[in-house]
Amino acid sequence: MRIPETLSKAFGPSPDFETFLSGFLNDEKLLPEPGALKSKRFLTRSIAPHIERLSALFNRENQDQGDPLGAYWKKGTHPENLRLAYFLYFMPANLFRIASIWAELSRLGFQWKAGDLRGVEFGAGPASGATGIATGEKFCPVGIPKLGNWALIEQDAATLGLGGRWANAYFQHLGKSEWKVKEFPRKIDLSLGFLPPKAPKFNLWLMSFFLNELPTPRKELADLLLDSWKHHLENEGVVILVEPALKQQSRKLLELRRELLEKIQKEKLDDFKILLPCLGHQNCGALASPEDWCHEDVSWWRPPYYKQLDEIVELDRKSLPFSYLVITRSKRSRSEILPIPGNSQTHRLVSPAHSEGQDLEFFTCGQDGKRRARLRPALKSPVTPDEGLQRGDILLEAEIRGDQNSSRVQRLKARV
Repeated sequence: MRIPETLSKAFGPSPDFETFLSGFLNDEKLLPEPGALKSKRFLTRSIAPHIERLSALFNRENQDQGDPLGAYWKKGTHPENLRLAYFLYFMPANLFRIASIWAELSRLGFQWKAGDLRGVEFGAGPASGATGIATGEKFCPVGIPKLGNWALIEQDAATLGLGGRWANAYFQHLGKSEWKVKEFPRKIDLSLGFLPPKAPKFNLWLMSFFLNELPTPRKELADLLLDSWKHHLENEGVVILVEPALKQQSRKLLELRRELLEKIQKEKLDDFKILLPCLGHQNCGALASPEDWCHEDVSWWRPPYYKQLDEIVELDRKSLPFSYLVITRSKRSRSEILPIPGNSQTHRLVSPAHSEGQDLEFFTCGQDGKRRARLRPALKSPVTPDEGLQRGDILLEAEIRGDQNSSRVQRLKARV
């Protein structure tokens, strides 16, 4: 996906975001002094150790995620510093991921058709998803009306309370004073569904780093989600699912996509459409090989304190990886929802493009799998692929010949 410069610089290098964040945390009495975010001693002693432990929990390559935060809340000392560390380090990154997905929808021409915003965020934590949508709409608008309401669902009441207050403050900061939140401290019991039967309908449904904590088999999870969407997702509503970029967790999301697609087609649910990252219902190319998976990677300017934390804990969050799905409930065709040329057969660049002799070489992913491909920049009609070709670009109706190890783009209708 392509991120506009205005969004990529929304959190740095200018200190504006850090200044606002620091002011909020001071008002919450979570910082020992007003200038604490600029204090290397404070960041090193009170914040960095928790970041290191949480990072180790979140990056378990070969294990189910389970509920790492729930367990850590109980075991960790100084829970106020633990929540502060999570808020300072993981919240802005997750916020930016959601905003980036919103930016991709905006880039591809998506327009909001669902009326006043009625959003629900599951596993909301510090409201990263809701504030991510607000950020995306601020810098890459799709036309959400002024009025908005969010239901934030989270099992940890203290984190949820902080998230609700943060969301209200940040909405005001972004000029969205008519967006309101309501907090629901509860743990989801899937035997009763994601929402109670009498719960209202929503037009924006967010789950960010939530499904990977569920041991539910993919097929059963697809049934539960679709059943919930039938009852609680309005016409023209949007679903955004975000999961870790780790191989195992990413493949689980892709398997969920496959189960959802099979169920949608079997039941002829023509009002449910998978939009991104593939533009439509083509087979997932990343599942063609058992060793492959699908993830996005977006670059951002980190807040100054965040850059210092990275240096302290020896991490590098200049770019943020994640896996995601975007689904909508709409009777309109895909070409009406995302008004770009071409049919559903698309290839997305999943690597940077680099020069090889007279060619550009890159990896693409289409329904047949990932492949190494080359394109001759002289192929300028009707597009000029040599100008700005980069990871995340989508090739529309491309004729690609060869095998997975060596292919060539022979014809290309358009790219976005």
